[in-house]
Formats: sequence, C-alpha cells, structure tokens
Amino acid sequence: MFEIIKYILLGILQGITEFLPVSSSAHLTMLHKFLNVNMENDLFFDIVLHLGTLVAVLFFYRKEIYNMIISLFKFFKTYDKNISVKENMYKDKYFKLALFIIIASIPTAIIGLTLKDNVEKLSKNMLIVGGFLIITSILLVLYELKKNSTRDIESLNIIDAIIIGITQGFAVFPGISRSGSTISIAKLLGINKELAANFSFLISIPAILGAFVLHLKDVIKYNIHIDLVVFFIGFLTSFIVGYFSLRFLIWIIKKANLKFFAIYCFTVGIILIIYNQFII
Repeated sequence: MFEIIKYILLGILQGITEFLPVSSSAHLTMLHKFLNVNMENDLFFDIVLHLGTLVAVLFFYRKEIYNMIISLFKFFKTYDKNISVKENMYKDKYFKLALFIIIASIPTAIIGLTLKDNVEKLSKNMLIVGGFLIITSILLVLYELKKNSTRDIESLNIIDAIIIGITQGFAVFPGISRSGSTISIAKLLGINKELAANFSFLISIPAILGAFVLHLKDVIKYNIHIDLVVFFIGFLTSFIVGYFSLRFLIWIIKKANLKFFAIYCFTVGIILIIYNQFII
C-alpha cells in the first residue's frame, strides 16, 4: 500500500510541476531521494509520468492540434509549386504554427541527445539542481521585468522558433524549468505572454514524446522490470493533475504574474545548496 501511495505522490508532483515554472525534474529528483524509490525504475517511471502530462497537453490543445494537422494535410494535398511555404504561412496561421513547432523541435532534439548521459549523472547532485533552480528564478524575474511584449503569431519568425527550441533543449538539466525558461525567453523576444505560453506547451509535445521513445529503447535493451499497475497509477495521476495545473497556469499568465514562482525557485535552490554543503 505504501508503494502505491509513493507512486501516486510522484504522479501528483509531476502533474503539478510539469506546467508550473518550477522544474518537474528537480522536484522528482528530490522526492525520489526522500521516498527512496527503486533507482532502477526511476528514469523510465519519470518518463511515464511525463507521458501522462503529454496526454494532458494533447487534450487541452486538441482543437489547435486538429487545426494544425488539417492545415499540414491541406498544404501537402494541394501543394502548388507557384506558392511558397512562406506565402502559405501568411495565409494560414495554423500551418505556420505547426511548421515552427517542427523547427523548434530540431535544436531541442540535438541538445537533448548530446547532453543525455551527462544529465542523468547531474540529476543526483543536489548542489547542481539547486543552482539550476536559481537560474530558473532569474529567468522568471526577467519575464516580469520585460514590458511591451506584444508580438503575435503573424510576427513570429524562424529565428524565434530556433531560439525557443534551443532553450527547451537546455531545460533537460534538472532545475531548469522547461515551461519557465521557454515562456520567459519567448517574452524577452517580444512575443506576447499568451502566445509564449501556448507555443511553449505545444513544442513540449514532440520533446516529451521523443524522450519517451528514447528511454523505452533503454528499457527493452536492458530488460528493466516494469510494474504496469504502478506505472498506470502514476500515468493517470499525472494526467489528471497535469491537466488542471495547465489550466491554472494559463489563467495565471492571463490574470496575474509569475513572481511567486521566481521566489519559490530561488528559495528551494538555496535550500538544496545548503543541504548539499552542510547536511549530506
């Protein structure tokens, strides 16, 4: 029974922290340490939790995703050599959004694959996790300081997509919030905060799916034991909690600010650094 409660707690934590700008990887690392979850399953279980929040994103943005798929299908079905991709972007905002999600995902994948082995080692070091949480807090402060971010989908360009994609790539480090860093960078580029948030969550879809497939290969290769019941409980919990957390953050971005999260990340980061230096 205690084992099931541990995995429900992990699912709740993932669902809350995946979308709120506080770094889900940092919190999962901390909870693993305190709950003493079997380290053999840690990495893959974390990916299963991310898969739960991925389904939450797919459900939340189901209309936008449907429109993007239809736009891409129409483009390739009625492809006209006399009409360039650039011209089509000006005609259909959903085609443009889909194309930029693909473009942003390329640097994310390259960086993620390059840093994969190092990240797994760093995730056990509370000093490093604390330092990265402080970096997240700084990005959130910059988000709040940036004014006059009014650019919409019409002014979004390829350079914006690449920069945001690179930012998402470095968010593989535990403590760097994926949503916090990408939303902050997007706003610093002058993109309005609602589009920044929506684009951030949409580009998380290929990133999370890619990470799941990559680590699924590891599970098969190393024959890691999988408890399907436990993993399903974690998946379902992270999906439900994640969906409502996403709705909550979108509301905060529209109505309030992210100062509380900046203070929270800074405080937890300092605590982890002190813990690593004087308690461990």
